[in-house]
Amino acid sequence: MPAQDFIGLTGPEYEMDVERGAIRNYAKASHAPIPAYLEGRNPVIPPTFLITAGYTWGYTMERPRGTVFETIDHDFSVPLHAEESFEFHAPLPRAGDRLRCVSSVENVTTKTGSQGGDLTFLVMLTTYHDEAGALVAEQRSTTVTTTNAPDEGAWDVAIPTYEPHYDTIDGTDPLAGLCHQSPNELAVGKGPGPINAGPLLMRDMVRYEGAEGEDNPLHYDVPWAQSFGYPTVFGLGMHQASTLSSYGVRWVGTDHVKSFKARFRNVYWPGDPLVYDGVVSDIREQGGQKLVDITLACTRPTADGGSDAIVDAWMTIGL
Repeated sequence: MPAQDFIGLTGPEYEMDVERGAIRNYAKASHAPIPAYLEGRNPVIPPTFLITAGYTWGYTMERPRGTVFETIDHDFSVPLHAEESFEFHAPLPRAGDRLRCVSSVENVTTKTGSQGGDLTFLVMLTTYHDEAGALVAEQRSTTVTTTNAPDEGAWDVAIPTYEPHYDTIDGTDPLAGLCHQSPNELAVGKGPGPINAGPLLMRDMVRYEGAEGEDNPLHYDVPWAQSFGYPTVFGLGMHQASTLSSYGVRWVGTDHVKSFKARFRNVYWPGDPLVYDGVVSDIREQGGQKLVDITLACTRPTADGGSDAIVDAWMTIGL
C-alpha cells in the first residue's frame, strides 16, 4: 500500500522518563551549558529535547522497531529531514517527569523535485501527556524521501576541505558571548547580532548525534554515505536547529517557551563555517500573557560575500 493510505495510522503508546543526565548531555551538545539545564535536581528540558523520545524510548517512522509503521511500503533507507516543530501546552517538562507518548501519521504529500523524481513528505505527529493525562506537547516531524538517489554530479556545491583544529577535546561554547536581554530591552527588528561559530567539526556532529539518540551512519561513516551517492557525510539538521533554540533561550529566556519550529534548507558538510543570528519579529499579547516571536537562522558564508541558508527557525517565548 502507498504511504498516503496510512494517514491516521497510530503506533503503540510508550513511556519516556525525563532524565537529568540526558538533559545535561543534550544541552552541552546543542551549545547550551547554562544553569537552567545543568543545575538542580529537576532542570527543565531544552526546547528541542523531545526529539530524543522516539530514538531512545520508542520508535520513529524511519526506525519502526516492530510497530505498525513497519507495514508502510516506502523506502526510508536515505530519508532527509525537512521540518521539525514543537508546541508546548504546559510548562516545559523537567527531569523526573514521566511522559506518555503516541505517534501517528498525520499527513502525506508528494510533489516533483527540481532535479526530477517524486518527493514524498511524511508528517508524523507525536503527542506527549503527563501522568494525569494532560496534553503537555505536540511534536511534528516531516521526513522527505525521493525516488532519485543522489549522485556526485547532482551536488552543485563546493565540499569544504576538512581540516579540524581542536583547541580542547571538550569543545568550546560558540554562544558564550550571547547576553540575556530583559523584556524592556527587546525591540522588533532587533537582535544580539550574528555569531560566527567557525567550521563544523565532526566531533560536535557525533556528540549531538549521541545526545539525540540518532545513529544514522550517513552522518559519521564516509564510505556508507558515499555508497548512497553523497560525496561525504553531512550534518544533522536538528543539530543546528537545536543550537538556534539555544541562541533563542539564552537571549530571551528559558522558562516559558511556547513553540519552536525549524525548516531545513540545505545539506551542509563538515568544515562548513556556520553563522547563527536572530531578531525579534513581533511582541504581542495573547490570553493575558506577553509573547515575543523571534526569527532565527543558521547560514554559511559564500565566496561571493553572500550566504546560504542552512536552517530557518521560529520561536515564541512568554515574558
